[in-house]
Amino acid sequence: MDNEKKRVLKICCGTWENASRDKRELSVCRGLGAEVIVMAKGNPGDNGRKDIVDGYDVYRFSTRPLGRRIPNAVNRALSIFIWGRKVRYFKPDVISGHDLSGLIVGWLSTWFVPKRRKPKLVYDAHEFEIGRNNERGRIAKCLIGKMERFLIKRCAFSIMVNDSIADEVQRIHKLKRRPLVVRSTPENWKLDSKKISQTREEICREMGVSKDTFLLMYHGGLMPKRNIEALLGAVARNPNVAGVVLGNGTEAYLNELKNKTRELGIESRIVFHPSVPLNELYRYAGAADAGMILHQKYAANAEYSLPNKFFENVQSLTPIISTDTLVLKGYIERYGIGIAVDITNAQEIDRAIERLRTDKAFYASCKVNLSVAKEELCWDRERVLLQEEYANVLC
Repeated sequence: MDNEKKRVLKICCGTWENASRDKRELSVCRGLGAEVIVMAKGNPGDNGRKDIVDGYDVYRFSTRPLGRRIPNAVNRALSIFIWGRKVRYFKPDVISGHDLSGLIVGWLSTWFVPKRRKPKLVYDAHEFEIGRNNERGRIAKCLIGKMERFLIKRCAFSIMVNDSIADEVQRIHKLKRRPLVVRSTPENWKLDSKKISQTREEICREMGVSKDTFLLMYHGGLMPKRNIEALLGAVARNPNVAGVVLGNGTEAYLNELKNKTRELGIESRIVFHPSVPLNELYRYAGAADAGMILHQKYAANAEYSLPNKFFENVQSLTPIISTDTLVLKGYIERYGIGIAVDITNAQEIDRAIERLRTDKAFYASCKVNLSVAKEELCWDRERVLLQEEYANVLC
């Protein structure tokens, strides 16, 4: 790298909350000597308000420049161009788009910039963008596909979260170079068994159940398409298990879940717990006997999904019961760390829970296999790949 410090700008059109993947990416840039800043959504009227988030400078801008009375679609369309102009004030050497929207903003900011001063673009696709939303019409999907193809060919490199997405994106866009695969793995967590046991005791005490009760846990954002209702139903059908729902969501949806719990008569076997900092998550995920990842197959993106919670359960050495999607099922069967199920079949979910609960030999094998997976599926390995790419871009 040159003596002059390079500047990397991350653009996120959302609020940049729970951005663990972005922070790991940016830590690589910092490790290479770059200055790192973030541009993210703020409150109405924000025009560069500065926050400090986990040691990163985050500059907030409004996505409603015309005010709340103007339709959101119009505001967002205009804000993309306004943001593109604002990016120039930061004079970045490299721009990483958090998703396609962030990449579009970054690309717009390079218009009419002399070639020698034009920032390099990086596309960090957190999801399978083309298949992300079934509510998009045919025209919208076509435009998004064409835009992604146009921009990805103008990037220094692009990042996908797993091999299946990388292969599909390369096929669809006929790319000569396959996108770099950097999975959303956490660091190799150091587990404190005493703290995990204490957390389990606290959870069981709160519910008033024995500490030997088989605990199921969902952790992550609370939203309908995560199918948390399936966990509640499983607890209702099996008096030998209890459930923990850990995460934040809208008050309306949280009330829906709590009402469902009351309707099923399982208030004494379900705990709702707010989200916890990432460095404390292992205590809770590790306190569970099984992690539940029962996402609905609501779009093509869901079939390719490999969510953070999968890796977080692995790092916590917690066997997994998941939706039988292409990617999740493949990982679970490859490593032998749980059971993939058809989430539309309640009996299949129940059988999976009972097998983990009662088949001691199978459960023990899952725990042994998790110890192997924990060493392989961690950021220590992913970091090397990303470091090599950024070293070339920042040189």
